[in-house]
Amino acid sequence: MDPTTEFFEGLNHRPPDPLLGRIRGTVRFELESDTDVDTWLLVLSAGSVSATQTDRAADCTVRTDRDYFNRIAAGEANPFAALLRNRVTVQGKLTLYSYLNHLVPGPPGAHEPRDWVRQRGQR
Repeated sequence: MDPTTEFFEGLNHRPPDPLLGRIRGTVRFELESDTDVDTWLLVLSAGSVSATQTDRAADCTVRTDRDYFNRIAAGEANPFAALLRNRVTVQGKLTLYSYLNHLVPGPPGAHEPRDWVRQRGQR
């Protein structure tokens, strides 16, 4: 399974996230590869996040090539930096796209900062 599919399917198994508690909306991802376009729909609702391969309109539409999104899904590329570098295009509610930074994994080898603080407090 590729990083993109793992990322989207993994979102369906996340517990509700209090940091996303007030966020509601849909984000459509259009991922191009050669002549094909894969479409994923991300639904954010009161802390819950779900993703399906559905082709329908959304509050925000993100378009990029699938190879590059594989890098984002693997934590090798930052979604915000990708937007600034024109590697992705976003139409609609940009604020919904900004929450992608919270959902994707950090860079390989990075540590969760809250875990680091907890460990330091136990010494």
